[in-house]
Amino acid sequence: MKTILSVYGVCDIGCKKPNNEDMILLNDEVFRDGSRQKEFDINERTVIAIADGIGGLDKGEAASEMALTRLRTILENISDYLCNEELKEVFDVYTQETHRAMSDGMGSTIAGLFVFQGRVFRFHAGDSRIYLLRGGGLKRLTIDHSLRESGGNFNAPSNVITNSLGGGGSAFMEFEEIEEPFEKGDIYLLSSDGLHDIVPPDIISDTLLLPPPANPAEELLTLAKENGGHDNISIVTIEVKEQDE
Repeated sequence: MKTILSVYGVCDIGCKKPNNEDMILLNDEVFRDGSRQKEFDINERTVIAIADGIGGLDKGEAASEMALTRLRTILENISDYLCNEELKEVFDVYTQETHRAMSDGMGSTIAGLFVFQGRVFRFHAGDSRIYLLRGGGLKRLTIDHSLRESGGNFNAPSNVITNSLGGGGSAFMEFEEIEEPFEKGDIYLLSSDGLHDIVPPDIISDTLLLPPPANPAEELLTLAKENGGHDNISIVTIEVKEQDE
C-alpha cells in the first residue's frame, strides 16, 4: 500500500464581488474561477496553496498570482537535501523578495502545505487558514494575522489583517513542520475568508465528514454562497488515502 493525497480545489468569485482576486496553486498548476482534482504521492515534492488578493487594494488579482507563481518557481528549484532551518530560510527569502516586488496597491495573503522528503510543512501570511480534520474533530492549525486574533483586539473587524505579502511596510511567513502529518482518513482544508468568515466551524466539520458521492469542497462552496457569498471563495480539501502499489 502507498499513501496518497487526494486533492480537490475550487476557486469562485462568490456573489457580490465584481472580480475574483483569489487563486489556487496545486503543485504545477495555478488557477482561478474553476475547480481541479489531483492526486499526489506523499514522497513527491508537492506544494498546495491558496492566495487572496487583499480587498480594497488595486491589482489584487495580480498580487495573488504573483504570490503563487513565485512560490512555485522557487520550490521547484531548491535542493533535495535541505534541513528544516534551510527550508525556513527559503520561505523567508521568498517572503521578503515577493513583498518587495509588489508595487504600491498590491497585496495578498497566502496559506498552504509543502510536502518535502516525507515531511509536511504549513505556512501562512494573513487570514487565509489551514485546518485538519482527524478522528472526526476539526482543528485549526493557523492563527489569523489580524488585529482581532494575533493582535488580541477582539472587538476589531475580522478582516483587518496585520501581515501580508505586499500591502504594508513589512511581511513575515509563519512556517512550521506538522508533527505526525499523515493518518489514513485525515482531511486538510485550506480556505480563504470567503468561506470561514461566514460558515461556522461545526458546519465545516460536518460537511467534511459527508460520505461519497458528496464532494465536501463543492458543498462548502454552496454553503458559503447560500450564506451571502460576499467575498471570493477558495477551498482546497486534501484527503489522506491508501491505495495498492
